[in-house]
Amino acid sequence: MNPIFENKSEITLEKYIHQCNNPVGRKAKRSLKRWKTTQISGMVVMFIITAMAVSYKAYPIALVAGLFVLAFIANLTVVQKSRYKQQYNNIVAQYPDGKWVRTITFDKDIKVTDGGQVSSFRYYEFNRLEENNKYYLLYKNENAAFRIEKGAFTVGKEEKFARFIKSKIKTQ
Repeated sequence: MNPIFENKSEITLEKYIHQCNNPVGRKAKRSLKRWKTTQISGMVVMFIITAMAVSYKAYPIALVAGLFVLAFIANLTVVQKSRYKQQYNNIVAQYPDGKWVRTITFDKDIKVTDGGQVSSFRYYEFNRLEENNKYYLLYKNENAAFRIEKGAFTVGKEEKFARFIKSKIKTQ
């Protein structure tokens, strides 16, 4: 039986990093914001200590605090991207062909195929559909959502997808 809609997309490193930097769900957004706030706060405190140490001519302290400023900047940029790349490579290593492909089919229920792993969901489990410029976001609750990539429909007309989903899910 052919699905009504099928969305098939390869999760590339760039897409993975984008998803990590743009989480979906209240808890994930809050967690990322808290982490960034901590890093930036630490950087600001170390910058103030550096400036004070320089003004008091305590150059060794200024040097150490300045190095901490650089460490916070590196952690926000290079180190975090490196972590995401390592996570991505660990995931992709589990796929025999070295490609992470996710297929989501919509028929009598929703099936998500990630490599050899298949998960099935009922429409009533979902309560909201949102969209941005890259994805449709199908929410199970405020902390869990599927990203359905725009432009990656292999079955069904994308312009009819949102209306179809909204007719199937329970809305709040």
